Amino acid sequence: MSDETSRGAAEETADPRRRLAAELSLLILRAERRRGHAIDRGLLARRLNVSRSSLYAYLNGTTLPRGEVFDRLLHTLGATDLELRRLSTVRDEIEVGRRTARDFGPGAPHGRVVTPLPRQLPPAIAGFVGRRPELARLDAVRAEAGADTVVIAAIDGTAGVGKTTLGLHWAHRLASGYPDGQFHVNLHGFDPELPVPPEQALHGFLQALGAAPEAIPTGLDGKIALYRSLMAGRRALVFLDNARTAAQVRPLLPGSPSCLVIITSRNRLESLAVREGAHCVSLGVLPAGDARGLLENRLGAHRVGAEPAATDELVELCSRLPLALSVASARVGRRPLTCLVDRLRDVQHRLDALGSDEPDLDLRTVFQTSYSLLPDPAARLFRLLGTHPGPDTDEYACAALLGGVSAETAARILAVLVRVNLLEERADGRFRSHDLLRAFARQRAEEASSGERRAALRRVLDYYVYGAVRASQRLRPYRADELPSPGRPWPMAATSTVDGAMSWFTAELPTLRAMIAQAAAHGYDAHAWQLTWAVTVFLRRTGRRGERVRLHRIGLAAAERAGTPLVRAVGKRLLADGLTRLGEVEEAHELLETSLEECRALGDARGVFQAHLSLVRLWEARGGRHEALRHAEAALALTAGMGDLLARADGLNALARQQLLLGLDERSRVHAKRALALYERLAFTEGEADALRTLGRVELRLGRPRDAIGCLLRARELNQRLDDRFWEAHVLADLADAYELVGETGRSRVSRAEAAEAFERLRLPVAEAARAAR
Repeated sequence: MSDETSRGAAEETADPRRRLAAELSLLILRAERRRGHAIDRGLLARRLNVSRSSLYAYLNGTTLPRGEVFDRLLHTLGATDLELRRLSTVRDEIEVGRRTARDFGPGAPHGRVVTPLPRQLPPAIAGFVGRRPELARLDAVRAEAGADTVVIAAIDGTAGVGKTTLGLHWAHRLASGYPDGQFHVNLHGFDPELPVPPEQALHGFLQALGAAPEAIPTGLDGKIALYRSLMAGRRALVFLDNARTAAQVRPLLPGSPSCLVIITSRNRLESLAVREGAHCVSLGVLPAGDARGLLENRLGAHRVGAEPAATDELVELCSRLPLALSVASARVGRRPLTCLVDRLRDVQHRLDALGSDEPDLDLRTVFQTSYSLLPDPAARLFRLLGTHPGPDTDEYACAALLGGVSAETAARILAVLVRVNLLEERADGRFRSHDLLRAFARQRAEEASSGERRAALRRVLDYYVYGAVRASQRLRPYRADELPSPGRPWPMAATSTVDGAMSWFTAELPTLRAMIAQAAAHGYDAHAWQLTWAVTVFLRRTGRRGERVRLHRIGLAAAERAGTPLVRAVGKRLLADGLTRLGEVEEAHELLETSLEECRALGDARGVFQAHLSLVRLWEARGGRHEALRHAEAALALTAGMGDLLARADGLNALARQQLLLGLDERSRVHAKRALALYERLAFTEGEADALRTLGRVELRLGRPRDAIGCLLRARELNQRLDDRFWEAHVLADLADAYELVGETGRSRVSRAEAAEAFERLRLPVAEAARAAR
């Protein structure tokens, strides 16, 4: 009979003891064939340190060998991995049958296990608050699970975010539904010592299941087989806390669909979702209301209510991280909350103020354990993000930080940091972390040399100058020569359209704001003023008047330190333009007169021309219409020798507007039409929209409201194409007047309501809206 035939016959044998005896006989036969001689049973018994009679009992299936003896027998006979697994499985079946006969049967009440059932869950954390969406999702996972699969819920999140707290709260809520045992092991996946290996965790579970020490196999596969056999049919809950990898928990998963497995990890265990169908639930920091509720539970509602402002600030200074809030609650003692808040305001020492002598409560230590496990490229990026002052980032900025890598490579490294929850990827594809992790990253950045830190900051500043200049060029392509040089090309997000450029500025504005301040503070003055120039158009179109002035003050100070005389003159004009929009005309006037004189002294005709146009706007804001007209005429006169058609159109448009305000309607109409024709010839959309608004207002003044409506509707469409919310709001106010004059009161009300809403969104004062209606 062949080996295969004999194996088939053995597998068909109903009694596992007879099947084991047959398999062992085949194993000995194959070993003898390999060696070319019979195996001496006495010598084999001595090698196993058992009697000859015991060996014969093992081989004929009358006695089940202890686990370690069985393993030695298989290795002595040269069993392959496949044979080891098969024979260990058969032995485990016999062990399960033996235990079943002992633990179940007529003497056991209601067929239940006589030995105590495992009840290993640690106590739930007192004062649990919030996490309603996450609990609802976990409940849905359990409710919607199929009857033939194990329910596996993997809760992940950054260190200190409350994964174990949530898992235990949910486990205790469900415990009564799993009467056949609740198992728990802390896998110590991120402890400084080595994590608990699956073999050790399985040994503990098997002991809890009542397996005798001598019956527990020594190999991992044997332990897994026995564990799953003993768990078969049980309604049990298994809590695997603080796992590092999927490989660490996979051997601990029971096979019975009546079981529930809860896993917590700082890492996103994606392979468990792919291979075992685990449901991943990611935790972020607490919402503000729940964070406040945590403080109320720890400190008392009366105490928190007595210091509402300090409580709200403490919540944010702790980044709404449960561990930080809990440590802060213990740290404040009986002192007023403001005492701790004062210490925590210093971001550089915030981690010290929230430190602890106990490693599992010390924020720096728990962050360090995650950081220390990063691969080198991810660790380097995390460190360098400590030099990045913005609140969030993308793969392009990270590629610049790293230097010499593509955006695709940076995206892969970012994905590593997301999987270990040291970064969060938002829905818009940008990446950020909470303030405490950012403070930790800044401390890790100190590990790099000052040269490496400055080089990284220089690269990312170069990248943002390039990006801001390129995006601004797309917003005003015919004004590109008024912007600084973008410098060397850097890969960046698409800004080839107006919408793309506006979206880029919208996403990057908080970072640009931080970059300007960082550049000015660390001696990169050229980057500071270049960034302020590049962001100007976006700030104007979106009505950010106060921010425009704040940034241009920083830019002018940087230009005064490091710019050329012309750069300083332009910086004064740009700041003055912002001040004019803000209504601070006295300071603006002084700056513009200085800029005008400096440009004249430098022989810069374009600078003189731009200063005159700025003075037109300033005098218009001050109500000095004749002064405004004088500067408009001076600006137009300068264009005769400039050979610049766009400047000519700007001069004509400025003159037309001032003539309109002075009641010189026919002259205004002529100049507005000439300006519009030049703008259309140059395909300069911004100018076209401006000239059409002027022309529409002229037609309104001349008693031709239908013509005015045509001009204003075209102007609105162009402003929408430019995403210029500021001037669209003004055009809507003009349209309301025009519709009212032709008796279309319904359209007039709609336009006026849209204008009011637009002014409100832009946070423009009522006076601005009133001027728009003139």
